[in-house]
Amino acid sequence: MYFLSWVKEPATPVLSRRGGWRIKGDAWLAGAWERRLVSSLVRKYFHVNPGFEDDLMVFHRVPSWSSEVDYAFEFHAHALRLGVAYYSLREGWVLSPTGALASLLESQGAQACEIGFAKHLKGKQVELPEECGGSSSMVLVRMGDYVGVGRRVGEGGRRFKIKDLAPRGFRKLARGGAEDVVKFNEQVLRESVREAVGFIKKAYRSIQGSGRVAVSFSGGADSTATLSLAAQALGPGRVVAVYSDTGLEFPESLSYAERVASRLGVELVVLEPAVKAVDLVGEKGLMSVDDRWCTRILKLEPLRRFYSSSGLKLYFDGARDYESFNRARTPRLGYNPLIPGVKRALPIKHWPRLLVQAYLYSVKIPLNPLYDQGFTRIGCVACPAMHLYELHLSFSKHRRVHEELVKAAGVGTEEYLKMRWSTR
Repeated sequence: MYFLSWVKEPATPVLSRRGGWRIKGDAWLAGAWERRLVSSLVRKYFHVNPGFEDDLMVFHRVPSWSSEVDYAFEFHAHALRLGVAYYSLREGWVLSPTGALASLLESQGAQACEIGFAKHLKGKQVELPEECGGSSSMVLVRMGDYVGVGRRVGEGGRRFKIKDLAPRGFRKLARGGAEDVVKFNEQVLRESVREAVGFIKKAYRSIQGSGRVAVSFSGGADSTATLSLAAQALGPGRVVAVYSDTGLEFPESLSYAERVASRLGVELVVLEPAVKAVDLVGEKGLMSVDDRWCTRILKLEPLRRFYSSSGLKLYFDGARDYESFNRARTPRLGYNPLIPGVKRALPIKHWPRLLVQAYLYSVKIPLNPLYDQGFTRIGCVACPAMHLYELHLSFSKHRRVHEELVKAAGVGTEEYLKMRWSTR
């Protein structure tokens, strides 16, 4: 279990094994697209630019509370919990700010409507003057030494429900950077890396014994960190990076995988399926969370052939507990029933993504550029694990691939873009 706190000068998130805010879902440093998203939502509702684009901001995944909410996260910056943003099937991106964000925005010059003093105002409704409400669905409100957020009740009315309040005067702190993340997380990095390297060495000695081992490598942050740790623990000559190209992979990921393998000095093996994804879509229909035939046929079948002919007994994988409930239940050392005869080991099983990022910063391996383009997972351009907004992003980047899938599945483009992978 990990906890999150902040160093305030400069503003830098710090992980620890005790003390601070408990990380329940996955937590990570927001990429460039994600920071721009939060800034754009603040501008939309409050008509002020918060300037978050270059700040260290932590996102924390929170469960969806409605079938209408496809994806949601808390966002923290400057040692403050600033709000929740979520993707609604009906409204698109929506902001739910905290009083702390209201205080921060007021310090940056945003106007707040004075509502006078009242006890226990949170959750109550107040009527604001017409010049305060404007046309926005939310306004900043001030009550003595406190400032908060009011959400409009109904359409066009002057009544607002007070959602949250915080002390006035919160301000942006000095801006931290990647080097500060490494510096202030040095202890937890050292302990976590030492444990992971020890785990890799022990698994190698007890299972493989000699020769080479494989690392399942997708070009995502988790598999990149696992590959680097394996090379550090065993030496690059004993490690082979195995990249399974389903035919639907982001082209950026393969080029990134090639650069990382070269940088680490490990061999990169690229596997390809015997059939094309578009042909299988025509036969089986679109893949789904409940029927991920794409993984079984396009990814795992080539891996089975590779391991059956290679003689390898062990491979390392970057799966982590914080990713999903199913991954949390996966044993750290065991067999993948879909790849018989070879044991799977998970060196970073207990790490949050923020720790993965800090480790990659520490060894100076850049993240896959797709993270800065808004993707939370690096896999195929059309994947059952995608959130709806990621599907739309992917469609805009790789329209031709998606249109081939649309045609093969016999659905319309508009229908395709409204689909939720989990309900297909």
